[in-house]
Amino acid sequence: TDRHFRYFLRLISREVLLYTEMVTTGAILHGNRDKFLDFSPFENPVSLQLGGDNPAQLAECAKIGMDYGYSEINLNVG
Repeated sequence: TDRHFRYFLRLISREVLLYTEMVTTGAILHGNRDKFLDFSPFENPVSLQLGGDNPAQLAECAKIGMDYGYSEINLNVG
């Protein structure tokens, strides 16, 4: 979900774990990280859905996601 919908859902329930849209490793490594990863603490708990096929890049992006404060990193490999 995007951050606007997560905010709306958080108004309905503080208990449910929310997920981001899937973000590729390339977008994080080569794009505007804040655009893809920034979120409000109000949205927590929120899980980053991370997509990619390179283990080293997935590991690097998972660490970046943790540094942004995500509650969970969800790996989508393919």
